[in-house]
Amino acid sequence: MSERKVNSERVKAYYDDADVVEHYRRAVANIGLWQSETTVFKRLFGVNDRLLELGAGTGRISIGLAELGYRHLLGVELAKEMVKEARRIVKMLELSVAFQQGDATRLKFEDNLFDGALFGFNGLMQIPGREERRKALQEIRRVVRPGGAFCFTTHDRLNPRFRKFWKDEQTRWNKGKQKPELLEFGDRWESTDLGPLYIHVPTPDEMRAELQLTGWKCEWDRPRSSIAHESPATREFSDECRFWVARKPG
Repeated sequence: MSERKVNSERVKAYYDDADVVEHYRRAVANIGLWQSETTVFKRLFGVNDRLLELGAGTGRISIGLAELGYRHLLGVELAKEMVKEARRIVKMLELSVAFQQGDATRLKFEDNLFDGALFGFNGLMQIPGREERRKALQEIRRVVRPGGAFCFTTHDRLNPRFRKFWKDEQTRWNKGKQKPELLEFGDRWESTDLGPLYIHVPTPDEMRAELQLTGWKCEWDRPRSSIAHESPATREFSDECRFWVARKPG
């Protein structure tokens, strides 16, 4: 049964797929930064801050920040094909943004190197397994300077829209009839037009506990819809989510 469980290689294979890369390339061209992202990032970070973006994909966020005048951006992405496409796009746009392949659970940077970090579009929750997500949170904390901010998003298991789904899912878990790919309650492994997609959906209390456990101070969290009114294209590309801002003590 264990070979059916979702793991990082299965997630990576999804994002290396040519159709998925193309989907994210179109998001760079047609969507760019969400209005909520622009609002939050400009509050948190200065244009001269050294920023690390995890789960950078084809560069939608880092490229959007560069176009706003941010000067020191490094995007790290697990999937090799995503990195290749991000590099192609910034070369075409003549932007100074660096991208490299890497794993958020094992960052190859020295301590306290960055002024802040980002993990957009619920990417942190696409790391399979609670312990692996904790490793990522600990690694990000390690490479961000004391006092530096970390901004990320998640879906919200308490969203009233999905109350029935999670009630039914709890019943399936209680009976041992959950999908065999899943690692823990809150996981989803769903078929999409682009292939099977993994994500963990936490409750706010769960996420606050994880931040505290890994040494972060949670400053605030709120639904995206309370921050900005997004364009129809953005809402079609991405469902409602919750923004989180945490800070490294010191």
